[in-house]
Amino acid sequence: MNMIITRRLFERRPPSREAKIIYIFCEGARRELAYFQYFKEMDSRINLEIYELNPHEDNSPLGLLEIAKNCILVTAENPEPKYNLQDQDEVWIVLDSDPDKGNSRRPQISAIKSEIESHDRWSLVESNPCFEVWLYFHGQAEFADFKGMEACKTWKQKVNTLLAGGFDSRRHPIYIADATENAKANFFLDEAGNLKIGSTEIYRLSESMLRLLGDRIRDAKAKLDT
Repeated sequence: MNMIITRRLFERRPPSREAKIIYIFCEGARRELAYFQYFKEMDSRINLEIYELNPHEDNSPLGLLEIAKNCILVTAENPEPKYNLQDQDEVWIVLDSDPDKGNSRRPQISAIKSEIESHDRWSLVESNPCFEVWLYFHGQAEFADFKGMEACKTWKQKVNTLLAGGFDSRRHPIYIADATENAKANFFLDEAGNLKIGSTEIYRLSESMLRLLGDRIRDAKAKLDT
């Protein structure tokens, strides 16, 4: 895998509001933000809005849902939300499955899934146990199986050993199409219908992004081989 990648692979183009906007709300304030920002800067034809959490905001699953609602939904108490959602736009909430000390995450995630059913084009995607599962599939086609894989810390260490210098959000996201294929092929649920450890639903979000960016990704990757 050739990792010599710069943003000069991508030609800046004028923005167009005719294209849909994909709004992304992540509980992680650093790695997830840097990953999705890569695509926002790549090509203005994909209109991404990645909400940046501040340290004082509630990044629990239900807290993140409330942030998304306050940013998007028009109500009597909130007549002018941060974002102007249009009919073609999508809203994605990106969460980890890793349980907290009170084991409150699963009930919260279930509550979010029920609530967003009433909102068109709102989706929730999980990674079990953490976002690094998604990053893993950028360079790996096989389902992960290693000691301690139930812990986020172990996944962070694993991803760093698979790529020289660790996963670099300035370069490696270009392999999003590979990650989509790999993650989808290794997506499994347990008997209760929850994600198995080592599975991620982020491929669903990436499929939506690739419908807009697919040609640009292929063109950029082709330049790496010339």
